[in-house]
Amino acid sequence: MAMRVGSKYQHLVSRQPCQCCDRRLHAFTNAASADLSRRGFLAGIAAAAASLGLPATATDVSAQTPSVQGVLFENVRIFDGTDRLSEPSNVLTVGRTIRAISREPVAPPSGMTVRRIAGNGRTLIPGLIDAHVHMMFATVPQVAVLTADIGYVNVAAVKAAHDMLLRGFTSVRDLGGPVFGLKRGIDQGLIPGPRIWPSGAFIAQSGGHGDFRLPTELPAQPGQFSYSERIGGAAIADGPDTVQQRAR
Repeated sequence: MAMRVGSKYQHLVSRQPCQCCDRRLHAFTNAASADLSRRGFLAGIAAAAASLGLPATATDVSAQTPSVQGVLFENVRIFDGTDRLSEPSNVLTVGRTIRAISREPVAPPSGMTVRRIAGNGRTLIPGLIDAHVHMMFATVPQVAVLTADIGYVNVAAVKAAHDMLLRGFTSVRDLGGPVFGLKRGIDQGLIPGPRIWPSGAFIAQSGGHGDFRLPTELPAQPGQFSYSERIGGAAIADGPDTVQQRAR
């Protein structure tokens, strides 16, 4: 269900169009991807570590052991979005900054302690971006989201975030669902996962794409909200005034 992530990465994503995404979102996707792609390369070091068989997390550099100040990837071939890999190279990162990329051996600054990772010719890539996901609905059926205990749904979403990161996606654009708690946990380093750009609850008219009410639930009345609305999964809005209220 991935949308376009920019011309350089078009060949990396599925060409099957997303059935729940309007083409008018493409312009926004391209603009957002331009910014995310720049940041994604730095965040992509975590994805690269995963590809090397190392633990991958989305925590800040402050979560590393105090004695380690940088990471040196040795003998890697870099994919930077073009159609070819680099020659065997070495990459030194400090925190969220790439300090050096060189085909020659990289010597860390005097006094800096680095963690050396032997790439052995493997590929180092930027963090990938999925421009259309629903993290809260990724690992359980929709009926489970709407009927199961929300704590269980959150646990399933933690697994979805972990799996997404291990697939190399370090940034995602979540286009609907109660994902703010998951995002906060990732941002605080409590769990591993990609950077999430949340949209919040679906806003939809009765019977629309985001109307998740069960057949046994009556149409919404003033002051009455369905379960999916109470957990922040959706917001039913019929008429311009209600749409404006829900958006605000």
